[in-house]
Amino acid sequence: GLRYIDLGWTDIGNAECETISDALTSEECSLVFLGLSVNQIDDEGVAVLCAGLEKNTTIKYLELSQNEITDSGVKTIRRCVERRAELGSPLQQVWMRGNPANTALYTGCMLNGQFTHTSILSVIEQYCT
Repeated sequence: GLRYIDLGWTDIGNAECETISDALTSEECSLVFLGLSVNQIDDEGVAVLCAGLEKNTTIKYLELSQNEITDSGVKTIRRCVERRAELGSPLQQVWMRGNPANTALYTGCMLNGQFTHTSILSVIEQYCT
């Protein structure tokens, strides 16, 4: 099946996040990488995506750079990362450059502009709890 999809620069917003979230929960989903950079996804869209991601065991890499995600959305992603780790299928990397979130929430744990699984939890823990 399809393992990599990049839907960047496609004007995806919160309404489309519902469809994507539903697709992520399908038993046929074999995606490993989901690219959603340079779209119109905000905290509400992130919450919808995370609902699907928490039920998905195949996605390892998530690209959310240059959307409209604030500190609230970063906290939602943190909870999603924790739940995925608890299920034994952690997200390995989440890219978030260029969002309006407080960069202090995630810059400290970035390597070449990307989170790593353990660093998302440790650095965001300092700022979000």
